[in-house]
Amino acid sequence: PAGAAVEERKAAEEFVPVPSTLSLDERFELCMAVGEECIQPEELRALLTAKDHPVAYDGFEPSGRMHIAQGLLRTLNVNRLTAAGCVFKFLVADWHAMLNNKMGGDLRKIRKLGQYFVEVWKSCGMNLD
Repeated sequence: PAGAAVEERKAAEEFVPVPSTLSLDERFELCMAVGEECIQPEELRALLTAKDHPVAYDGFEPSGRMHIAQGLLRTLNVNRLTAAGCVFKFLVADWHAMLNNKMGGDLRKIRKLGQYFVEVWKSCGMNLD
């Protein structure tokens, strides 16, 4: 609904990231702990030097029950990145789920499932500040 989009935009405009109290080296190590590899570690260090709040993205297609990697591991990684000062944005592939006929292609059910994911992440301890 259009009203939800307006509320979301207002919330984004009012959002003020929490500054990290960690040193550059600590922030770098936390970010490095998230990925299996980093092709250009010097670029990551330069980014963290230049920006207090770099933006990190992750996306998911709401398609059914959440598995452990989606719940606990994503929570651990998001919390590491936000502790390093990153602003985290989730991209919800609800239209993809509809086109892939997840939840019978019912967009209302898919969105409800996306809300369920958020509640699971909260219960796993994800930092949503």
